[in-house]
Amino acid sequence: MGQSPAGQPAQSTQPLGMRNVYFLQLPSGLEHFVANQLVKRGLLTVVTDPHLADAIFTDTLGKGFEKRMLDLYPPPEPPKAEPKDDKDKESKKDGDTGSAMDVKSAAAERFNSFGRGKGTIFLVDRKTNTVLWSAYARPRSGAADDLDKAARTIADRIEAAIKGSSR
Repeated sequence: MGQSPAGQPAQSTQPLGMRNVYFLQLPSGLEHFVANQLVKRGLLTVVTDPHLADAIFTDTLGKGFEKRMLDLYPPPEPPKAEPKDDKDKESKKDGDTGSAMDVKSAAAERFNSFGRGKGTIFLVDRKTNTVLWSAYARPRSGAADDLDKAARTIADRIEAAIKGSSR
C-alpha cells in the first residue's frame, strides 16, 4: 500500500486509497479477466474512461508508462500570449509561428504489451503516480483458463489488501 510523505501508511476511507480503476493493455488481454474478477466480487469499479479513474492498472513502469500517462492526461496548455506589436500580428495571421522547431504533426508512438510485463501488475495512483499495490501472477500461457486463474489470484490479493486496509 502507498505511504504518505512522512513515511506513514496512507489513510483513506476507500480501499487502497481509491475506488475507480482503469486498465492499460496487459499481455494476452489479461486486463479483461482481472476486470471481470474485480467487478464480479464488487472489489473495485472498473471504468472505461481514464478521466474517471482514481488509479491505473499497468504491467510496466518507467518511461513508457510515463509517456502513456501523458497521452491520457496531458498537462493543461499554457495561456497564449497576445502579439506585442502590429508586425507580430501580421506574421501570426499568415500562419508563420516564427520557429523552425515547430512540429505540426508527429507520428503517434504505439504502446503494446509485447516484451513488457513478466507477470507483475501494478496499481498506480493517477494523480501522484505512486504505486499503491502490486503483485506477481504470471499466467502459464495465453489460454483463457490460465488467464482466468491468474486474474483470480490477482483479485484474491487485492481483496486481501482491501480487507487489510479496513482494519
